[in-house]
Amino acid sequence: MKKQDNEQLCALAQKGDTEARDLLLKNNMGFIRKTANEIYMKSNLAESDLSTETSDLEQEGCLGLLTAIPLFDSSKGIKFLTYAAPFIRNTMTDLIRDVFSQYEQRMTSTTDGLALQKIRLDEILPGEERLMRIEAIADPTVKSPEQIYVDKETMRELYEGLGRLSEREQAYLLYRYGFTDDVEHTMIGSAIHFNLRESRAKTLEDTAMDNLWLELPWWF
Repeated sequence: MKKQDNEQLCALAQKGDTEARDLLLKNNMGFIRKTANEIYMKSNLAESDLSTETSDLEQEGCLGLLTAIPLFDSSKGIKFLTYAAPFIRNTMTDLIRDVFSQYEQRMTSTTDGLALQKIRLDEILPGEERLMRIEAIADPTVKSPEQIYVDKETMRELYEGLGRLSEREQAYLLYRYGFTDDVEHTMIGSAIHFNLRESRAKTLEDTAMDNLWLELPWWF
């Protein structure tokens, strides 16, 4: 029997052929697994406390492909997998977004489409505790007292600069660079955390970093 391609199998599945549907899913598991692994790594899930595995993403990807079957129109001249790929990715990222949302322990509010985590700098490292922590990280056997002092002053200025940013810029940078949980998050992980498209997260990050530089005294 001649092997049927994705488009032929999809046409049969749209007519209710469950065997064709299952074979279509089986034939594209390689792509689903690859996509799951890529999103898993980009989202930094391996280093997080979230109980989401690549197998969970693969399961969601399968659902995404199945969702695409009845909506696919072969007359448009597009390959089935090309059409189904966004469905597969979106179901995976939706799962991660839901997991992040459930894991979030702080109250959030929405301003201009951006879920803002209500964090004050003083809540992260209140008062002199900030400098104590910086000093604890510094290795006195490697750095001189003068260098430790300079580093402390630099971090103090950095925190002060962050405090002068807008609330959403501050919230984004605090999360993105690990001020809140000591874990530097990837851009895509940050985008998912704040319910943003990756392109918008990049724009927000670029703007926030530009504004932060302008608030730092050594910039002038």
